[in-house]
Amino acid sequence: RRSVPSLFHEVQRHGTMCAQFAGTSVPPLKWAQRKDGLFLTIDVQDIGNEKVDLTAEALKFSGESDEHKYEFNVNFHAPICPEESVWKVTGRNVLLHFVKAKKDDEYWPRLSKDKLFDKAHVTTDWARYVDEDEEDAGFDMTSLEGAAPVMATK
Repeated sequence: RRSVPSLFHEVQRHGTMCAQFAGTSVPPLKWAQRKDGLFLTIDVQDIGNEKVDLTAEALKFSGESDEHKYEFNVNFHAPICPEESVWKVTGRNVLLHFVKAKKDDEYWPRLSKDKLFDKAHVTTDWARYVDEDEEDAGFDMTSLEGAAPVMATK
């Protein structure tokens, strides 16, 4: 049995807290992957004031919807190529497609290096899910037509 301070330090070490930033919450996240890429859906309707900051190792996101603030940081399980990745805001959600740095990489066991973050906030996107044994093509990218490259937005 662990003490509360011990659990707090473990959570702190992993960089995950239920509300990572005061007054904000982590939005519902859905993800799916292929050998060469990842698809992430930030499932918040009518998001505005969105900010996306993407590096090879991490994604920082913030936005507002109905006067509610959302924010999160996620450190990817493995590197991605930010210059080849795209994103698009729709009325229903924010869609992001990340290209893996290693194009023929093995399937990742989870989106984040942080198991606690994934368990608390990330679910499988069953609409985009394909078993790795049955993969024959990449993602259907029609929902991302007109998407912008992911670069730091402020």
